[in-house]
Amino acid sequence: MRTKTAKTASFLVMLGILGLWLLQAEPGMARPESGAASDTVKMLQTAEQGMSEQTPVKLVLKKTGPYRPYANDDELLRLGQEWSRALQMPVLDALLEQQGEPVYRQERQTAEGCVQTLLLTALGAGQSYAIVKTECSEVPAAELSAKAVAMQDAMERQMEKLHFEGVWNVIAQGMLKTQSSEGAQEAFRNIQGQLEAKAVERYEDAGTVSISYTSDVLQQSVDSGEHRIHLQAAIHRDSLTKAWRLTIGTPVITTEY
Repeated sequence: MRTKTAKTASFLVMLGILGLWLLQAEPGMARPESGAASDTVKMLQTAEQGMSEQTPVKLVLKKTGPYRPYANDDELLRLGQEWSRALQMPVLDALLEQQGEPVYRQERQTAEGCVQTLLLTALGAGQSYAIVKTECSEVPAAELSAKAVAMQDAMERQMEKLHFEGVWNVIAQGMLKTQSSEGAQEAFRNIQGQLEAKAVERYEDAGTVSISYTSDVLQQSVDSGEHRIHLQAAIHRDSLTKAWRLTIGTPVITTEY
């Protein structure tokens, strides 16, 4: 699987890339009822062991997939308004335009201080596609898994009436607990041991090491060539500050390292 080096892209472009990636990956990815919350707990409890408790962790929860068909822009707007009400967001009275296509995009600040974003867009042939993302920039490392599961459960309850059969992508990013190459190696060993993971793909450059794993204890997966990927972990060393950062995601990382 081709991974991305750490470069900042606009949020809308990132959402578009993610949507296209998940559309391609969906046939090989497990449905959420197969254990998304279980995967979240296992992955994040492992992440907590490798991340510093002195600095906050960035947490991203995304659910994405095809939604209901629509006949015209007015109907797409009505679908978006249904989503806004379900997610307790302000209701928009008009669609926006992204790369020449009509989209319904809204966001709000959650009670936890996170940002929740909704994007409903055209998939083609009158089919809509939804991406719901909650991003928290500062989660205490010790609370990571508990907070993620609570938010994931809350998002599922919000979307229950929408009957949205999407798939989950969960990512955590924090400072490495032991700031050294030895600490990086230990973090990878811990991930492999705790999650019974086997490395199947590896990418490395001057400042980044990214490893994709198959795992017998995680259920969500995506096909990548000959391999089924359940987990991806990356350690990046900032070229300016020299700080080591750990990013881990299930089934893969879809943010910058």
